[in-house]
Amino acid sequence: MTQEVILEIKNVKKYFNIGKPTEVKAVDDVSLDVFKGETFGLVGESGCGKSTLGRTIMHLYQATSGEVLYEGRDSQKFKNKKEKLEFTQSVQMIFQDPYASLNPRFKIIDIISEGLDVQKLHSSKKERKEKVFELLELVGLNKESAYRYPHEFSGGQRQRIGIARALAVNPKVIIADEPISALDVSIQAQVVNLLQELQKSMGLTVLFIAHDLSMVKYISDRIGVMYKGKLVELGDVEEIYNHPLHPYTKSLLSAIPIANPKLERSREIIDYNAEDESNKGFKRSEDLKLYEVREKHFVYCTEEKYKELSK
Repeated sequence: MTQEVILEIKNVKKYFNIGKPTEVKAVDDVSLDVFKGETFGLVGESGCGKSTLGRTIMHLYQATSGEVLYEGRDSQKFKNKKEKLEFTQSVQMIFQDPYASLNPRFKIIDIISEGLDVQKLHSSKKERKEKVFELLELVGLNKESAYRYPHEFSGGQRQRIGIARALAVNPKVIIADEPISALDVSIQAQVVNLLQELQKSMGLTVLFIAHDLSMVKYISDRIGVMYKGKLVELGDVEEIYNHPLHPYTKSLLSAIPIANPKLERSREIIDYNAEDESNKGFKRSEDLKLYEVREKHFVYCTEEKYKELSK
């Protein structure tokens, strides 16, 4: 059965000029498909370009080159306000920092209603208020929360408000940009479980951006691994975890703590040096491409390494 592609990233580059002749290649020729109804986990260390890619998809950054196709149409070429509003209604973002992403001067009812107001999705103040109450209940908060300010809530509660704001316009795709990294560990699981429940009940497609591989495994159907602006490995979650092929992926997996104390003591962390001779076939100085080494399992490597891995 062929899966429907809802979001297609084609050769997207995002470069930042930080003073001549310096140029930072934050996202460097990344291509991937996100299927309708799935949760796609995008992982990598800080500074690898994963959040920049998410923001470029949302047009918070203008792509240097490449295409972002939503339901087969290039979202960067929408010409009129109506088309742009339709895109921003369909694709919403949950931001990393629940403290910085909510305007401290606005009450929660106005923060959540912002999208409703822009998209004209209510016909009266009463309907607007009722929709906000429904959204607050959906994310596990009471309706009295609507008349309070962001500073009156904990980090976990603020992130729930951010989720309610994103859901207000009935989106099809949610880009969750490290939505739990600023939260206490005890709260992280609650927010992830909430996202999972909403994804299933509302049929959402989720691009989940994170550096915590253990959490990504828990929530994702497929995983893409980024390193220094490049997508270096992509595949189904179990395939990536059980049969990692790129040395950087192996390094990330080796850093995940093991619950068993005996196994944890013997766990060996693999350091990754991109230019080490042991990584021949994966070195950035070589001629690399993203090859399908196994069915639906892609690795960024040389043609010679591809032939070796696909035997």
